[in-house]
Amino acid sequence: MAAGLHDERSGSGPDVVLVHGALGDYRQWDAIASTLAPRFRVHAVSRRHHWPGPMPAVDAPYSYEGHREDLVAFLSAIDRPVHLVGHSYGAGVVLMAALHSPERLRSLTIIEPALGSLLPDVVHGLDEERADRAAGLAHVRALAEAGQDAAAAELFTDWIQGGPGGFAKLPDHVQAALIQNARTILPMMAAPQPDVAPAHLRTLGVRTLVVNGEHTRLWYRLIGAAAASLIPGACTETLPGCAHMTIVEDPARMAALLERFLDS
Repeated sequence: MAAGLHDERSGSGPDVVLVHGALGDYRQWDAIASTLAPRFRVHAVSRRHHWPGPMPAVDAPYSYEGHREDLVAFLSAIDRPVHLVGHSYGAGVVLMAALHSPERLRSLTIIEPALGSLLPDVVHGLDEERADRAAGLAHVRALAEAGQDAAAAELFTDWIQGGPGGFAKLPDHVQAALIQNARTILPMMAAPQPDVAPAHLRTLGVRTLVVNGEHTRLWYRLIGAAAASLIPGACTETLPGCAHMTIVEDPARMAALLERFLDS
């Protein structure tokens, strides 16, 4: 454990740091890390409070800013520029780290970022999406507060995957790991989302790839489109057949996509 992170390291070559999203841990990257390891030194990290570290207390400090600080300290310890990759909540963390310390990066990949501050003001269907998200998260919070962590994790995953059955469609080992990290839900929901303004992204001078799933819900699709339009020179990719959980839905195609970008 370094700087609050668990570092599962493999391979040799240029450094690639992989940061998971909500309810995740480094195991979500296993298949991708195995593909990258022959040519890269891969760091698949678990963020603070995630497996295999101790689960957080309900009132534990848990915020994008805290995870960014952990990550920046981790990158400083590596002491050479890295390819930085993040998914979902982790995509927000790595984007904030890139804005804070761009000199630490060789490239940035943000997969399905979840920063609501980047949403446009008016888009058809967005009001309904906001209302659906608020109702869904309120139900998730109620389950977690009642001690039904596994049910809360399943419902949360259903929402991010687009609706009922989203959790059940994921591989069994992914489901099990999401439930193992379910106690992070309440601390995560207690912290407000950071105010990462569009103007901040326009200043980012790091070679960037933005990835979305073909079937991801409107919330993530709009955020990804905004990030891609704001970051100078950003490349975009769409992963066919995937919803939000791209890195575990089609890890082989995601790894190939990453290799192409890192080599470009």
